[in-house]
Amino acid sequence: MEGSMIPSALSHCAAAFSQLTDPRKARGVRHPFQGIVALVFLGLLARITEMAVLVRWATAHWEELREPLAFTRPRPPCDTTISRVLAKLSLAEFRQAFSGWLRSVLSDGQARWIAAVDGKVCRQGLAADGSPAQMLNVFLQQVKLTLDQWSVNADQTNEPGSLQRHLGELLAAYPALGLLTGDAIYAQRPLVELLQDHGCDYLFQVKGNQPDLLDALKTCFAEAASRRPAHETSEKKGLVAKPAGCGSTWMTPAMCGSG
Repeated sequence: MEGSMIPSALSHCAAAFSQLTDPRKARGVRHPFQGIVALVFLGLLARITEMAVLVRWATAHWEELREPLAFTRPRPPCDTTISRVLAKLSLAEFRQAFSGWLRSVLSDGQARWIAAVDGKVCRQGLAADGSPAQMLNVFLQQVKLTLDQWSVNADQTNEPGSLQRHLGELLAAYPALGLLTGDAIYAQRPLVELLQDHGCDYLFQVKGNQPDLLDALKTCFAEAASRRPAHETSEKKGLVAKPAGCGSTWMTPAMCGSG
């Protein structure tokens, strides 16, 4: 980002959190609540998860950060102050502000957001039984960040079951989310019916681990006319055209459904 664009971008970030309610008592307040939240948010974007490291980073860049984030002190808040502020932050309010910030970032006129759902093992977290935590992530493709995540272990179910459980709150928090993509495990009737009920489109794979469904789809589309894919890749040697990864034929509504 060019230097002239930094103050504007930082001010925009602070403005996104300006509607957050400050839960602190007025007496003794030295730093703006919204500014602290914006500072932590910027740190997380830079993959800074420790408050002491965040303070060192903010100190090094304080001249650029202080005014756009509405700070008035010559130095950033200490790590203890930041931790105390975060402990009082309303998650629901933050989600609403975060959703507004995303809408401003996605300024390309695209009305619908596209997100990928996938389960990942968390190396830095353990479940209640001491095993590595299995997390279900919702990854927003346009801006390459995670919208939300839930512990599959805590839900005591599998990945599709966890998505079913949290789908309503996900779509309520991010109403612009209009298309979910995922691998073959999500191509299950209860989940896709719930997606249709919420008016959310989906693009899921169907492959050999669901032989009955795959066989039924092959039978239904046995006489469907094939067509060239929308995109192709070519090898340098001989320039041999290859179909794109999506294949040359749409196989099934279960792969690409609409609410």
